[in-house]
Amino acid sequence: MAEFTDRLAAYCAGLDGTVSADETLRKHVLDWFGVAIGGAAHADSTPALLEGTGFAGGGAATVIPSGERVSPDAGALVNGTLAHSLDFDDTHLGSSLHPGAPSIAAALATAEATGASSERFLAGVAAGYDVACTVGEAVNPDAHYAQGFHITATCGTFGATAAAGVVRGLSEEEVENAFGVNGSQAAGSLQFLENGAWNKRLHPGLAARRAVTAVELAAAGFEGAAEPIEGEFGFFEGYTHDARPEAIERLAGRNAVEETGLKPYPCCRYMHPAIDALRELATSVDPDEVTNVEVALPEAGVRLTGAPIESKRRPENFVDCQFSMPFAAALALVEGAAGAEPFLRTAGRLDESPRFEDQGFRRLMDATSVDTDADVQDAFPERWCARVSVEADEVYERFVDVPYGEPDDPMSWDRVTEKTRGLVGTSEVDVDPDALATAVAELPERSIEELMAVATGG
Repeated sequence: MAEFTDRLAAYCAGLDGTVSADETLRKHVLDWFGVAIGGAAHADSTPALLEGTGFAGGGAATVIPSGERVSPDAGALVNGTLAHSLDFDDTHLGSSLHPGAPSIAAALATAEATGASSERFLAGVAAGYDVACTVGEAVNPDAHYAQGFHITATCGTFGATAAAGVVRGLSEEEVENAFGVNGSQAAGSLQFLENGAWNKRLHPGLAARRAVTAVELAAAGFEGAAEPIEGEFGFFEGYTHDARPEAIERLAGRNAVEETGLKPYPCCRYMHPAIDALRELATSVDPDEVTNVEVALPEAGVRLTGAPIESKRRPENFVDCQFSMPFAAALALVEGAAGAEPFLRTAGRLDESPRFEDQGFRRLMDATSVDTDADVQDAFPERWCARVSVEADEVYERFVDVPYGEPDDPMSWDRVTEKTRGLVGTSEVDVDPDALATAVAELPERSIEELMAVATGG
């Protein structure tokens, strides 16, 4: 479809900088601030991120929650990385990506740099979700993953570019040029799975930084490649063997924020319906009596969280835990919970030894197998389901059709605020989570400057 990029650009340029600031959009913004603050405190990659980037002090953008002032591209990089560092950020199932981390980071850095209104900031965020999810659907997530790409990094680059471009007020031609520049920058490999590397959490930050850079180049008159997505040597050609450009037909009038779920657990979204089921069963099952746990996930989820099963049963670090269905199963059965505090504590992130080294916990991980079945696989990708069977004094079974936090079973404003309290409260930062929730709730009446003051304890 030759006009794919043109239609993305026309959509972005056609927005007037206003948006319906409904509660759903604000919930995602609040969630982003919470997970970024949590990532700053609890991710073991954070010290290296802040030191290794070597940013000079001063600048137009703010690092959360420290308040350090840096350049806009640096702010987008750091904040986008922090927002994904616990893998606790929002997820759009249809495109299998995390649209908020790169889009909000790019929109926020651009808004601070240009003095944009909070209303324009929100409009940029909404556009970022729409574009990221549309491109993600068009590249076909299964085909994209099969070629070794991390879709949040690649398609998130285009979403972040849309977000920053709308905040910056680019013309249609300028948005096309920004997309053209980022046709040469969109990148992100799944090789981090080999050793639990920190590349994955860096990917949304890199996407946000690429967006800020491309948008500023375009605003200065830089000419980007034509047809960077659908062209002969474009994104579709190089990044998927089964492009579905007809996804562009959904762009006009869609609200991808409302299609995006929020995470109650800081781990791979494929595991969430199984965790929901196991938490329910934990009220009836004594973990000491469990002899067998069978979890059925979509095949893509099995690849990420259940294979090879031997290594998934022996996580060695926090990233391993986030992508280990055996770890999550043991956690849910032992704790009856898997939110921020129990997950971080059990994974050894709250100044305690990791629980996965305990003999009893290992026994539960060894008892857990991960596979798929026809019902679960046939429902995918429209629905991310899970079937769980736990054998103890008897066999207990549960099938979860919709994981908690999805639009069909959404987290309320109060639950997102509670999640934010949990992340901020365990972070030892001078940020009032309730004041932060109030500031976000009052957007767009509150300015970006006021919002950032609250988010940094100022």
